[in-house]
Amino acid sequence: MLCIPVGVVAVKYNTSSCSTSLKFFSDQISSDHLIILHIWISLSQVLFTMSLQFVASTYQSVGLNLIPSLVFVMALIFHQEKLKCWSINGQAKIWGLALSAAGALVVLLWKGPVVLNSMLFNIQATSDVVTGSIMIIVGVLAKSFSNILVGHVIQFYPAELSLTAMMSLFGTIQTAVVSAFVISWSSWDLKWEKGLVLVTILLGGIVVTGLSYYVMTWSIKKKGPVFASAFDPLLVVFSFFLQTFVLGNSAYLGSIVGAVLVILGLYLILWAKTNDMDKRGIVTDDSVCSPLIQP
Repeated sequence: MLCIPVGVVAVKYNTSSCSTSLKFFSDQISSDHLIILHIWISLSQVLFTMSLQFVASTYQSVGLNLIPSLVFVMALIFHQEKLKCWSINGQAKIWGLALSAAGALVVLLWKGPVVLNSMLFNIQATSDVVTGSIMIIVGVLAKSFSNILVGHVIQFYPAELSLTAMMSLFGTIQTAVVSAFVISWSSWDLKWEKGLVLVTILLGGIVVTGLSYYVMTWSIKKKGPVFASAFDPLLVVFSFFLQTFVLGNSAYLGSIVGAVLVILGLYLILWAKTNDMDKRGIVTDDSVCSPLIQP
């Protein structure tokens, strides 16, 4: 609701974007666009939200930090990124991927002792870690693939605000249809609970789905999907402090060690990516415009 009117106004006063919008819905529409509109919100966002019923938010945020590494691997596969294995930047990217994978495995396989017991009220997620982990893995794969596709499509459809609005609209429609058959009608009743439920819905809809997706799309357009995804490690930091000091959950050594490894690995990739762009003097626009799948 927030993105659609703003996106329409932005396209209306930009003639090039307006003509691009018409082409987008006519002869230029392809499977790439449809996959973005279907996967971006309706699959990844729903799975991320549902996984919080089974795992803690810090655990989920560490899984989300695998997105930059997966985006980098997918960018290599789809020829949007180049890797020189024996250069300094190439070695930084390889070691960054290795550290990120090691950190994720530490979180998944080793819980470790309790480092910090919060004295605040304790709100725990259920302990079905396997179900939550599967949801996170599928959601991470979907979002990583979506970032790659956005990096490809945004070169031909430069109106990132209206693109975000369309992705949100399609995701909302699909989620509403699925929820009507899967979720009982009693679940639609908003419980007050000191306003926490309403605040969560508004925050998730306006900030997470609306504002942050637009910023991500804009960043992908300016710097490419690998660079834009490299800032996801901040999720671990924010989730750790909020979950420990606000929600009152305990902090385990395994989560902390794994998060540190993931952050170090991802920022190695970010450092190497920044050096690549400085040397070329450009973003990855020439490679992004090439077809995703080449013979």
